[in-house]
Amino acid sequence: MRVLQAAFIALVLGLILATTLGGGGFLLVRNVPMIVEGWQSRSWPAVVGEVKKSEALAKPIIIDSRRGAVGTHVVRLHYAFTVWGRTYTGTRQSLDDVGIIKSEEVAQREAESLPVGRPVPIFYDPRDPSRSLLKPGVPVSGVLGSLFGAMLVATGMALVAIGLHLHSYHARRRRKRQA
Repeated sequence: MRVLQAAFIALVLGLILATTLGGGGFLLVRNVPMIVEGWQSRSWPAVVGEVKKSEALAKPIIIDSRRGAVGTHVVRLHYAFTVWGRTYTGTRQSLDDVGIIKSEEVAQREAESLPVGRPVPIFYDPRDPSRSLLKPGVPVSGVLGSLFGAMLVATGMALVAIGLHLHSYHARRRRKRQA
């Protein structure tokens, strides 16, 4: 029975450890490049482009049997700009605009602030002008995701340290009892 309890505890702690280290590592791998790109975007050159499409759309998140589709709204944006005689198109407002939850009113206001035909400054990556956005800068979601990922990794490492300490403590106690 005692061996079974120890195996169960080891399994649970292993799952917690894998979740903290794996989840934290995933968040870091996903968000750190976004922060780097955001930092670099602050020095990207800008050209004047034109809004080609701007609309607020409903984006269902959850299907509720009583209320139907419950969700948020997003702004679908398309713009065009020319760099070195070549025309490019883009859809990103910022690095932070993916997955942002917006009310219908906020999305509608945002879409109306970018009417079709309006000239807008477009920031583009000079190494790859197909990478562009309207608002350069480090995304808040990337910073928060990286911080949370780092906290998960630190928690996992602390659990490993505690486990090693407890293992060596109990091993010393067993040796003293046997002697």
